Amino acid sequence: MVFQNIHLQNCEFMKSVYLLSLGLIFIVSGINRIYAQSDQTDLDQEELLQQFTGVWENETFKDTVYTAEFKPFGNGGLEFNLKSVAHGKLWLEMKQLWGYDKKSDKVVSCGFIKNSPNFILQAGWFTAANRFKQVPYEFATNPEKAGFIVVFEIKSPDLVIRTEIVNGKALVAEKYTRVKN
Repeated sequence: MVFQNIHLQNCEFMKSVYLLSLGLIFIVSGINRIYAQSDQTDLDQEELLQQFTGVWENETFKDTVYTAEFKPFGNGGLEFNLKSVAHGKLWLEMKQLWGYDKKSDKVVSCGFIKNSPNFILQAGWFTAANRFKQVPYEFATNPEKAGFIVVFEIKSPDLVIRTEIVNGKALVAEKYTRVKN
């Protein structure tokens, strides 16, 4: 009889542990699904990237004009050229290639600034159909740790606002207007 009571108590205890464990498993898996859903955008990154195609100008800074040109390149990629003229003198030239990488689900860009030994490697992605976020490539899998972020907001087919965020603080927002498709 004592053995039966101990056995029944053990069974009840095991049943409670089992039900508690089962409940925790459902809660944890539900949380993981919520996070997974919020991380997945289901946006066609390659298609959305084509919104940048064309020639854009920015005159945010007095006596300085930035001209950015995005041309189709290869299968869904873009060739990006940036020039800046200040007080009538060319002071900046940059060339990059942008393309969608299926494995990382990111748009990868790489290039050089003329007369600079620095190589630029970045990863970006659309978080919404009109919002593109870009970070240094080493932060592609952990963007919240990036000290430098660029956000492009596509306000209309002919207007993009580019904002640099450094250590969580937004710097000047640059307004790019499409001047040619």
